[in-house]
Amino acid sequence: MNPLIAATATAVDEPGLPWGWLVLGLVLAGVAYAGSCLFWPWARCLWCEGAGRRSRRDGRVWRTCRVCKGSGRRLRVGRRIYNAAAGRARDAG
Repeated sequence: MNPLIAATATAVDEPGLPWGWLVLGLVLAGVAYAGSCLFWPWARCLWCEGAGRRSRRDGRVWRTCRVCKGSGRRLRVGRRIYNAAAGRARDAG
């Protein structure tokens, strides 16, 4: 038996990284995130932590959050991407 053929045959049979499962997991995670952005487009503001107001460093003066403008919410990144794609599709035709 030729040793080169035998070495090649055993190298293919060695277990490797299951790329199919990895890709499937990434696709499922993307679909889950897209679904959550569709049903829950708003997240809490990272700047004011959802309170809608911020204080100075000394904690005495409270003002409306300038990032979320007092709503305490921000649009999620996935929803921004969806809105941009939908706007381009709407403008294209």
